[in-house]
Amino acid sequence: MRLSCHFVVLLGLLAASCSSIAVESGRQGAYLAPGWGKLSFDAPEAGTYQLPVLLSAAGGTLLGTDGRPVELSELVENKVTLLSFIFRTCDDVNGCPLSTMVLRTVAAHMAKEPQLGERLRLVTISFDPQNDTPAAMADYERSFVNIDGAELDWNFLTSESDEQIKPVLDAYQQFVVRDVTKSGGRGKFSHILRVYLIDPEAQIRNIYSMSFLHPDILVNDVKTLLMEETRSAVASNP
Repeated sequence: MRLSCHFVVLLGLLAASCSSIAVESGRQGAYLAPGWGKLSFDAPEAGTYQLPVLLSAAGGTLLGTDGRPVELSELVENKVTLLSFIFRTCDDVNGCPLSTMVLRTVAAHMAKEPQLGERLRLVTISFDPQNDTPAAMADYERSFVNIDGAELDWNFLTSESDEQIKPVLDAYQQFVVRDVTKSGGRGKFSHILRVYLIDPEAQIRNIYSMSFLHPDILVNDVKTLLMEETRSAVASNP
């Protein structure tokens, strides 16, 4: 039986503030989050459960990899969207690298399944405008989007300043604190890992943190929303 979405979200947020758990890597005694390995249980079959609406997804003006303004509100509607906040130089294996790896694995599913590729959008937003310039994010994008030659709807965004990104972070309740003790212009951040599942009506339907961020879960949740959308379309056009 699938736990209620609200309970899962609460557990995930609590776990995000604790030490990394689950799979032990053989590297220097580090622990890897569940998303790095095989899921220890069978993910519920897509369409056999419901994902209630949690919040409305926020918009805001950001920058694309070409340096042009992008309205986030236009990216969180009309498709199912997976949205994550990162900073490119994060070195916490269970932080930003985890969320980007999970999205890349989901992107690989998109490349193989037209149903996903045509109806799913990925959005990765940097909260480090000082180092993650549009050009830097363009380089970062090239490392991930060329999967099996597929044209993926994966958008990499940044901002002009901390002041521009702050309202977006606040709206998504994304906790971020810059570590001002770092030198050399390569700042570090304390932040809570969160990835958001957003439906085509710009409603947040799930929020994943470290303990529940796994490609199998995300893919089935996306398919569940797509099936819901299909049923709604059929019901409105008998």
